[in-house]
Amino acid sequence: MNTRLKILLSSLTASLLFVSCDRRASSLPDYGPVPNFSMTDAAGHPFNSRALSGKAWVADFIYTNCPAACPMMTAKMHGVEKKIHGQENIRLVSISVDPERDTPPVLHAFAERYGGPTKQWIFLTGTPASIHQVAYNTFHVGDVINKINHSTKFVLVDKHQHIRGYYSTLDANEDDLPKMLKDLSALSRVSE
Repeated sequence: MNTRLKILLSSLTASLLFVSCDRRASSLPDYGPVPNFSMTDAAGHPFNSRALSGKAWVADFIYTNCPAACPMMTAKMHGVEKKIHGQENIRLVSISVDPERDTPPVLHAFAERYGGPTKQWIFLTGTPASIHQVAYNTFHVGDVINKINHSTKFVLVDKHQHIRGYYSTLDANEDDLPKMLKDLSALSRVSE
């Protein structure tokens, strides 16, 4: 096969892949915007959600004293982190819903048990009010006022900071995580 034909076939394949990803991304629902928020990362540094602009990302809500769901979710998020490792336009964000106990050092120790934090996987804590705003009012997956309550779902956010999907982490829904990874890939490839 001559070089010109190889280049043409390669370009055609790339174009089809882009169109397929763009179609998948545009077919996802839009559950609304994620307003800007500020928290503290597991190293104790200030974190502003503007750092996520232009990146597709997955959020989950956990706490370090959680007896069952959070370790399972964090282990699954670590599996996602291994699959997306090195993709600069993707981030993972784990937010504690127990800010009273999950100080940055506690959150950092928890993250390390599961392979985090990494450049792509950020662990956050904040004030009860800031976490309530993000978990309850924005993502609709948890509550920290007067109780610790959170969902076991992963939440997909696009490059424009819009919520685009909710995915179960429970074993009964084994198809959700592969679907989330395909949707995440499609959103990460969509141009600004």
